[in-house]
Amino acid sequence: MEKNKKIKKSKNQRLEIQKVLISKVLRFKPLLKKPSFWILLLIFAFELFLRTYQINIKFPFGYDQVDNAWAAKNIVFNHWFPLVGMVAKENSGVYIGPAYYYFISLFYWLFNLNPAASQVISIVSALFTFFTLYYVVKKLFSTEMAIIAVAINTFNFHTIVFDGIQWPVQILPAVSLIIFYLLYKVLLGEVKKIIPLAIMVGIAFNLHFTAIFFPIIIILSLPLFPRTKETLKYIVFGLPFFIIWLIPNIIYSVTNMTANSTATSYFSTYFHGFHLVRMRQIMGDALIQFNPYLLNDRISSFKLILLPFFFVVYLYKSFNSESKKFLYLVFLWFMVPWIIFTTYSGEISDYYFIINRFIVLIILSYFIFRVWNFKYLFAKGLVVITLIVYCYIGVTTYLPYKDEGNFAKREKTAMLAVEQGRRIQFQVGVPESYIYWYYMWSLKGVDVYAPGAK
Repeated sequence: MEKNKKIKKSKNQRLEIQKVLISKVLRFKPLLKKPSFWILLLIFAFELFLRTYQINIKFPFGYDQVDNAWAAKNIVFNHWFPLVGMVAKENSGVYIGPAYYYFISLFYWLFNLNPAASQVISIVSALFTFFTLYYVVKKLFSTEMAIIAVAINTFNFHTIVFDGIQWPVQILPAVSLIIFYLLYKVLLGEVKKIIPLAIMVGIAFNLHFTAIFFPIIIILSLPLFPRTKETLKYIVFGLPFFIIWLIPNIIYSVTNMTANSTATSYFSTYFHGFHLVRMRQIMGDALIQFNPYLLNDRISSFKLILLPFFFVVYLYKSFNSESKKFLYLVFLWFMVPWIIFTTYSGEISDYYFIINRFIVLIILSYFIFRVWNFKYLFAKGLVVITLIVYCYIGVTTYLPYKDEGNFAKREKTAMLAVEQGRRIQFQVGVPESYIYWYYMWSLKGVDVYAPGAK
């Protein structure tokens, strides 16, 4: 009798579990009926394919990747825990935070220090970017516009190559977009988002030195913050969530006076003040993130009018407080980097303006979305044909592409040295030295660069 009760009870429990599972599956049923879901799923399949196809020969394993590999090895193998991350600018004495080193060390630990972990990190970072872009654009605009944005980003040749470069800057556009979204929500009255905003700005300081733009942007946005006691409360509560990401760098600065003097010397050398002539000279750089999406130089020249045209079209469609706040943030995302680098006399790289990369993508997607919303069938057909051609160009350009410093090439050189019993000397920034160390350690159990090793 007791046995029958237990059997019946077990059966009832299984039925309850089945009901719960069925109810959860049924929740997705309406989603499966939406064409947008299947379009997004198809785009995601291409995202995954294009970020993994022949990854050994298409993506680099160079100076930055091997720097990351050694840092992860030191954390996992030697248990050395750094207080700073990568140098912000060569010989500047300025470093980003170390959080990215700890992030990648998890992957190197999972892959037993195999340098192929670098490729996995680039894939994971690319997927994070994909979902962040879709989520934020959907929240700011609509599902249709989010699909347009991720489609452009997925198939664009330059973004595929960018997504394959494993280094902290790879994540920065997505983090910048999250900061933009959170700050916009704060301006609309959602002051509780000040805390996640502080966290994301702190994370940005562990990705690239251009994170310095974000506090300046936030300060310039303060007049538009809701003027309430709750706002002040969350600003006070949010500051520790930001500062905690800077503590390792602060400790390093306090204990390393040489680095401080080097940084001071660097800034005094390259800071030359604000000049309108210099501002005009780097106007093209300030809008350089349009270039990858506009495909060629002739089309890219239109970037000088695209931004002001976007302001006009957006305000014409929606002239209200929310629209003005949104455009003010767009303005700051371009203007703050432009003004700050106007005061800098050193070499400027295109990725120094990377924080507005996805703002550019939003602008371009918005124009396409507006055409899509025209009542004429011709407009929708034009958008579909344009996107198909755009995607085709991206894929056909990418498929034959091969990076000169690819992992397969580096690995072949290192493995040949191992097989021939030839030693590769350790050199900073030389990828073959890490691959050689890894195979000597994993195959022969020899730590070739340990003190006293021959």
